[in-house]
Amino acid sequence: MTPLSVQIPSWLMHQKLWRFLGFASSIVGLLCYALSTSFNFLFGKWNLAKISIYIVFSLIICLATFFAKVWQYSASLRLRAHMTFLVLTVTSVYSFFFDKAANGDPDAYSIVSCASFAIMWFSLSRQIHCGFEVDMLYFFLGVLIIQLMKIRFLLSIVAICFSYFLIILRSSLDASTVTESEYLELHDQNHVSIQVESDSQQSNIHRIIMTKLMDCVEALQKRKAALVQTIFEEYNNATNNTMLVTDYNFLLDTLPQGVVNDLHEAVKSAVAFGLVKECSDAYIDCRREFLEECLARLLELDTVKIDHPNTLPTPYFMVKRWAETCNVAFRILFPFERRLCDRVFFGLRSVSDVCFANICRESATQLLNFAEAFTSVSSSFDQIFIIVHIFRALCDLIPHLQTLFCDSLTMFLVKEAITIQNNLREAIEGCYTEVKNMIFRSKKAKFVFPNGGIHPLTMDVLAYVELFCEPFLQKYVQGSDRAGTSFSFSVEMVSMLKILERKLRTKSKNYKDPTLCYFFMMINRRYIQNFVKQRHFVTHLSNDWVQNNTQKAEQNLELYYKSSWNMVVDYLKLYNDESLVPAVPAESMKEKLILFNSHFRKICTLQSTWFVGKEQLRKEIITSVENMLLPAYGNFIGKFHNVLAADAYEYIEYGMFDIQARLNGLFRGSMN
Repeated sequence: MTPLSVQIPSWLMHQKLWRFLGFASSIVGLLCYALSTSFNFLFGKWNLAKISIYIVFSLIICLATFFAKVWQYSASLRLRAHMTFLVLTVTSVYSFFFDKAANGDPDAYSIVSCASFAIMWFSLSRQIHCGFEVDMLYFFLGVLIIQLMKIRFLLSIVAICFSYFLIILRSSLDASTVTESEYLELHDQNHVSIQVESDSQQSNIHRIIMTKLMDCVEALQKRKAALVQTIFEEYNNATNNTMLVTDYNFLLDTLPQGVVNDLHEAVKSAVAFGLVKECSDAYIDCRREFLEECLARLLELDTVKIDHPNTLPTPYFMVKRWAETCNVAFRILFPFERRLCDRVFFGLRSVSDVCFANICRESATQLLNFAEAFTSVSSSFDQIFIIVHIFRALCDLIPHLQTLFCDSLTMFLVKEAITIQNNLREAIEGCYTEVKNMIFRSKKAKFVFPNGGIHPLTMDVLAYVELFCEPFLQKYVQGSDRAGTSFSFSVEMVSMLKILERKLRTKSKNYKDPTLCYFFMMINRRYIQNFVKQRHFVTHLSNDWVQNNTQKAEQNLELYYKSSWNMVVDYLKLYNDESLVPAVPAESMKEKLILFNSHFRKICTLQSTWFVGKEQLRKEIITSVENMLLPAYGNFIGKFHNVLAADAYEYIEYGMFDIQARLNGLFRGSMN
């Protein structure tokens, strides 16, 4: 049979004891205060309204005391602030009325109510940690001493002894838990809070406590499958690889409240008996297994180690998977584990920090090692795309890491991530010149396509401009310590675009048709111009380059019109500023229309074989031709009808819609 010396401390650690004691003392205190002379002096005789109000008020106080444990797990700091304000207000009002009624000697009811309220707040201090419960205990103990002192000075000794007993008892119960400095010594097993009479008795108690703890851990472990399923349901419903749910509380809400609360109580008992290491190890093993299973499923890996990218069968797939996994891990899983640790180890901050660090350290390090492995790979067209993709993903994640890993035990993960980010940036800078040479010396750069169009060299250069420059022009690089670097991507971007311009001019000279030469330069310049605007690179380019490129694109467009469409429009011009002179014979208009039809057909047939790969750019050019041609043709056909009347249809080959249809067929690369 367990001796009382062991049973009593064990009983005092049970929350149910303090919950019942607080509830009972609140009922006694409220009932006695209602019967006291001080209450009657302040509020007069009882009536139905006063009774109703007091019953409602008492019911609220009793229920709040009985369910005080719920406050312990409230995540809302605002709720605690409101509770603190309410307690302060009630205390102030009570003090005011107490001073008014303090002229006479207090009766027994007043003394009992004051002592009951002190016991109530003592029990609350064992259940909640809102910051004001201990102050309220001291307040009512002080009031009790004053009341007994007013009756007889010697009676105050009783109140002082009662106060001393409660304060010492509370201090002893607090001392039974591990101190903050002891929490960090998880491997030191010499801290024992309660002395037992023999080693066998101590072992029995420890075994009972650990059995209860492991049962609670196992109950949490059983929820693993449901949690994993919840994560993957959200992941599969995600859009553009972004989790629809960005609040980790949605995972916490899937856990039954009783499971977390029971585990918290088991942890408190284990810590009280000095089983900090055993308790922490059991919890860490459970949560680490959950994390590893989630990350393995996200990566779709079973045995492949993610910190060795050279062993992965498909690098593009794995980098994409890695980025998605990091997004879920650092935005959802790790914050969830942080919050769960805080709930399970509430009031034991240092233990919570150590457990969280041990749970997440290995998984977070593996994810970062994958990125670090690419800081030393050889540069190539394929690898550089992968490196920049990893760099962007890491830059987006670092703010989340800084918020999550902010204590001394996990801060090294943030420093490691920033170091990897800088190394990746240096790797990108280091292979810039080599990649630039590879672009301009590639086989595609030497091709001359017979139908013009946007040259592959243009698209390659702009793709690499975006690839290299965008990561260094975005917000996560601004304000960094690299402001003084000699490597300026704005300057390099202008340099690369100027080289591209020279290459394009050289290739345009291979076209024997001058119109096709102008067309080729015009659409490539327009494509570059649109690209720079859409990617918001204009602010990072010199004004001279932007203005020069715009002017040259307009010049090429005018030369293209002049060598093709202007000639067609000239056939539609009439004498005297396009007003028909009656003396001009109808034969002249017939001849103009025949020449127009012939040249229009010829130009459309030829330019339909030319190619503009970007539909938006193709439509822009066609629209500009329509704006020039359709008004002139409509005006001419109207005058032609006035001159020839019904005979005009014999010579009109194209209606307005026919003209638009032929123009819409331009620049599609058709060989018909």
